[in-house]
Amino acid sequence: MKLEFLLCGSPTDGFFSQMAFFRLCLDALGGDEARARLVCTFGDHTVEDIPARWQPYFERIEVHWAHAPGAPNPAHMHQHEMRFDLLDPTADLSVLCDADVAVLAPVGPMARELLAEQALGGVIAHFHFPWEGREKDALRDWPEIARAVLGRDIATPYRYTLVPQEDPPEAPFYINYGMFAGPPAQLAAFHAHDLQLRPRVAAQLGDWWAPQVSLALTCIDLGLPVRALPMRWNFPNDPIADRMYPQELEHVVFLHYLRGQAFRRDRVFADAQAFARFLDRPVEGSNAVFQRAVARITGGRYPFPG
Repeated sequence: MKLEFLLCGSPTDGFFSQMAFFRLCLDALGGDEARARLVCTFGDHTVEDIPARWQPYFERIEVHWAHAPGAPNPAHMHQHEMRFDLLDPTADLSVLCDADVAVLAPVGPMARELLAEQALGGVIAHFHFPWEGREKDALRDWPEIARAVLGRDIATPYRYTLVPQEDPPEAPFYINYGMFAGPPAQLAAFHAHDLQLRPRVAAQLGDWWAPQVSLALTCIDLGLPVRALPMRWNFPNDPIADRMYPQELEHVVFLHYLRGQAFRRDRVFADAQAFARFLDRPVEGSNAVFQRAVARITGGRYPFPG
């Protein structure tokens, strides 16, 4: 299977280290993952250059610069958008990931499911989005923004993933953008329409939350097949998720290390001392899953010496 993974970020030690570790994860899995294309797009830069310290670890990472050096880049969107422009139409499956995601197991089961349905997949977001000046009320907000943007009502068949699961379904296919996957042709069709729809969403919500909300509305407007995936496909290092999804925790594929209680995500792979402190620290749940995986992949040694 021909896989590709597309990440984006800014040219900082934190992002360089996360992307280099992502490559290590793929290589440690072997097979299709080790052969996978890894693309990193950078914005917010003043020079188009990978620092000498990180160059040895980017030999198997395809790097692109998303705008002219020093150009404005509101909400860091240029590097995000560029990933869609770089999709390989010959790939079987394309996966857009946040940089602070680690791949701990093969993605074949997800790939086969999405390819069989020619569907886009992701894990439903943890919580409802904020709308400035309002209290969070998904059962009111989704119909209102759908009518404003699409001119019609929409179905909301999904539950947010970190709210009590006895709560009623109250969301469409509103996913955490940390992992968004599908056949490249479907992702390209999504993106072309999303670019048209998103300004109307931003007019309601502002620029920060517009891409994530627009994702849901674009899929609905195009009638794209979608698949809400189990938590293992974008598991956060969050104690609430640990308690709510113990069975998924035993089978994590994408570990999203976005929480900062046990370590700083921007330092854990950028600094040898921070790396050693994390491996020595007593941790539980998803942080322990991540800690064991890091120790296995690196042999317990800091992988990026200067």
